[in-house]
Amino acid sequence: MKDQWHLPRHPWFRPISLSLTIKPGFVLPVFFLIVFLGAMALGPVLYWGLSWIAPIPFHRAMDRGLLLSALAAVGLFGARIPLGQLWPWTGEAWKQVLLGLFIAAVSAQAMIGFKAAVDGFALAPCDGKAVAYRILLAVVAAIFAAPIEETVFRGFLQRELIERLGWCAGWIVAAAIFMLAHFVKIPVELDAQPVAGWSGVTAIGAAWKALVEGDLLSGKALNLFLLGLILGGVYLRSGSLWVNAGLHGGLILVQLLYSGLVLPAPRHDFIFGGGDIVSSPITSLVFILLGLWLWLFYRHPSILPETGENAP
Repeated sequence: MKDQWHLPRHPWFRPISLSLTIKPGFVLPVFFLIVFLGAMALGPVLYWGLSWIAPIPFHRAMDRGLLLSALAAVGLFGARIPLGQLWPWTGEAWKQVLLGLFIAAVSAQAMIGFKAAVDGFALAPCDGKAVAYRILLAVVAAIFAAPIEETVFRGFLQRELIERLGWCAGWIVAAAIFMLAHFVKIPVELDAQPVAGWSGVTAIGAAWKALVEGDLLSGKALNLFLLGLILGGVYLRSGSLWVNAGLHGGLILVQLLYSGLVLPAPRHDFIFGGGDIVSSPITSLVFILLGLWLWLFYRHPSILPETGENAP
């Protein structure tokens, strides 16, 4: 019942910036085309340009290229993204962010607590400078990455998919795209190769390596898909992205701190997993319970505007 979401009805031809007109059915293909072609061109340029200021490995330059291309693509379709509705600046915004942070803290406590009880807990050998750098990296990523990802994945992609497919299929497909995006990684091995103008094409092609090696059958893929469903469901039920910003940012903060400051567990089995907390079946259980609770919590009429029989 996609019409129940009161999404804006777009004509067949909708003008966007730079005097482009694109049929709504071609919006997502054009979006992804801009992201990947832009990254292919920007990656080597960023690598060479930053080598004069602050040299970075090639795979990081490509990551920056992907991010800049995604932001540029979203900007081109800015007319289709109602930022005022996604991020309503009201007196309740900070409360919603705090609610998301609280939910993330409780969820992380459960995930890490169970893993520590089973696998033990050992800090990685880091000096004070390394610890401070990791904390700063995690805080910056939580503050900036979470709102950007929420705007792109929930505010743009999920809305477009719901308008095309209906709320249920669009929600599920958007969660799958969110999961797949976290497996598109530029291999570190490319840093040892000379960088040429076509290196961006090679890097984007190699970034799909994880998808063809069976990693989509891992616990990490399942948990990222569940997280995509949770974040997408909270947006559908709450109507804004403030809670998502707190929840997503809090989980990013915990994951980066845990992966950087805690040694991977030696245990690798099906029940308790091993390594990072994202891949653990314990995390799957926590996400399932969290998703069910949030779905019921946001069912309350005072929170959910869509309370009719057709509301999801």
